[in-house]
Amino acid sequence: MFKGPKRVLNEKGDVPLEKPTEDLSASLREAIGDLQAQFFDLEAGRVNYRAIKGSPQYDAYLQKAALLRNFDLSQLKDRQEKLALWINLYNTMVIHGVIDWDIRESVKENNGFFTRLKYDIGGHLFSLNDIEHGILRGNARPPYGFFRPFGPGDPRLPFAVTPPDPRVHFTLVCGSRSCPPIGFYISERIDEQLELAAASFINSPEVEIIPSENLLRISQIFRWYRRDFGGNQRSIIQFLLRYLDAGEKKDFLESHQEAVRVRYRDYNWSLNH
Repeated sequence: MFKGPKRVLNEKGDVPLEKPTEDLSASLREAIGDLQAQFFDLEAGRVNYRAIKGSPQYDAYLQKAALLRNFDLSQLKDRQEKLALWINLYNTMVIHGVIDWDIRESVKENNGFFTRLKYDIGGHLFSLNDIEHGILRGNARPPYGFFRPFGPGDPRLPFAVTPPDPRVHFTLVCGSRSCPPIGFYISERIDEQLELAAASFINSPEVEIIPSENLLRISQIFRWYRRDFGGNQRSIIQFLLRYLDAGEKKDFLESHQEAVRVRYRDYNWSLNH
């Protein structure tokens, strides 16, 4: 694994000694919402990184991100609130990292994008991998990894969302074109939004059913996170059937679950600008 100096993205900015968690959570939601309204193309799943940099909305977000250093994570008791907050933080942290590191073509340009870029949240450092695998996947090993993000006694471990929800894979936007479309999530509607995100992704070109070739071609997400979707081909297909739109292709897959050939699509790491 590549090791290098960490980059704490939200280390700058004035932080008051006291900042109520509920007030910060609301103001952070507002700042992220302003970025979304101005610079996210939700339909195409694209982000206008160049326009974000130097904008008043981005400056406002950076001020709120600095306040996360005093954010009391222990006050997040509600599962829905945790899911919404961490998903939104992951997605905006990716944007922050792309701008901070001046990424032009792909997050693969620099080693360690997902491990070296970090946020200080409540006095604990979180990388993108920590948020995805440690928090949102309930401290599961990352694909091809040997270790869980948080070891025994890690002070971040109590913040993990358990049990994990596989639908989060359709909400996390890693800055690449094969990622799901970027969205904005609120705790009051999180279950509905997770359902919509899963249905949208599974009915997109990332899931392709070709009856004439007895072929199911699906995103690498289902390969990397096979265990999250039940651990075998049948469980993955059952998950797909839950969200596929009714029609000839769904009927084919339902009747050929055991015989269909499964192939995984190449992942396009090109920047989603």
